[in-house]
Parts: sequence; C-alpha cells; structure tokens
Amino acid sequence: MSLVDPNGSNKVTFQSFVDFMTRETSDSDTSEQVLASFKILAADKPFILMEELRRELPPEQAEYCIARMPLYNGPDGVPGALDYTAFSTALYGESDL
Repeated sequence: MSLVDPNGSNKVTFQSFVDFMTRETSDSDTSEQVLASFKILAADKPFILMEELRRELPPEQAEYCIARMPLYNGPDGVPGALDYTAFSTALYGESDL
C-alpha cells in the first residue's frame, strides 16, 4: 500500500494507481515475451535479418541487437541470419552469450 499511497492517506488516487501499474508492467518482461516479439518481427522464422531489425526497431535498438546477436546456425538459415532465440535468453541470464 505504501507504494501507491506514499503519504499514508489510505486512499489511492487514479494517478498513483497508473504510476504503480506502469512501473510494475514495465519491469516484467520475460525472455519468453522478448522471444515472442522477435518471432513476430521475423514473421515466424527461427531467425531474423538485419534489414528486418532496422525496419521494425528504432535505429539505436536495431544496431544494439545487430551488434550482439549471434549468427543463426540452423539448417534453414540464410546468409546473415541472426539468432534471436540465443540473444533473448542471454538478455535474461539464461545462457552464456
């Protein structure tokens, strides 16, 4: 309650509630959510291309991903394909990338 009612009035204003929910939901991304987002950007392919990242993400985010994503090694890959699965799990400490 102290997070949404810092002055101890025992009432929660709408703005306090919105601020609390914004904080709570913005910090709750999981590797599965990030992975699902990349899968959508990649049109359900198991890899993503640099041009797809540059088209779909803000420039800084695209370049961050491109610089850190390993190459995709699957049999259905194409030259320059990036492994968004390995990247997503590495972001959350679930791999050694």
